[in-house]
Amino acid sequence: MSASNILNRVAFIIGGGSNVGIHVAQKLRQEGYHVALGSRNPDAAALKEKDLFPVSVDGTSSASIKRAFDLVRTNLGEPSVVVYNVGLHYQPPLANDPLSVSSDDFAKSCNLEHGVFVAAQEALASFRSNKDSTPKVFISTGNLLPFLKDMPPFFLALASQKVTMATMMDYASRAYAAEGIRFHYATLVGPDGAIPNLDPRAEVGFFNSGPAHAEAYWNLISADTAKRWDYRYVVSSPSFFLS
Repeated sequence: MSASNILNRVAFIIGGGSNVGIHVAQKLRQEGYHVALGSRNPDAAALKEKDLFPVSVDGTSSASIKRAFDLVRTNLGEPSVVVYNVGLHYQPPLANDPLSVSSDDFAKSCNLEHGVFVAAQEALASFRSNKDSTPKVFISTGNLLPFLKDMPPFFLALASQKVTMATMMDYASRAYAAEGIRFHYATLVGPDGAIPNLDPRAEVGFFNSGPAHAEAYWNLISADTAKRWDYRYVVSSPSFFLS
């Protein structure tokens, strides 16, 4: 894809953390996109210094997500790329008792599942209104929990979020493929295809994987033909896919 073909394209990233969100945003800006980076409390001055458009958004609130899309449309235009990079881990007070998660915390977790649905709806509306030839891509940041069995009980709330997210990306990728609209559940894995190293002190692992996410997401966006909805990659090779 040539730079001139995407000079005026818009991307919206919901979830502007220091690992995945900011690296994906900077990669897309480098590739010529106007990028809106959303978080609950964005550092507007710092983001503007990086030539990014700050957006205040709560990924668990449907009303907040809709307002954020309206803000992006008004200031930058209809996004052709949307990244949903939000996850909440509510660990139960008793590690082996998944139902010890408070009802309020589990409700917040379910709100995130609704959030990705609303973000996908809003993205679809933008994609359909954008008539140019630039790929229309929705990427949700995933993990392996929907595909693993016998995981520790304390993952209940997070696993519920990711199962819903993965299911949604699977259904949407098939439903809108004929329109050229792509939906992906993108997951960083370890070199063996399993859960990546989660030790913050590790030289190579999840907590320093931002550049790998950025390259992998760009591979999905810039691909001439759509890749699998369940896209997996490793830090050292973002184009790696494990079927």
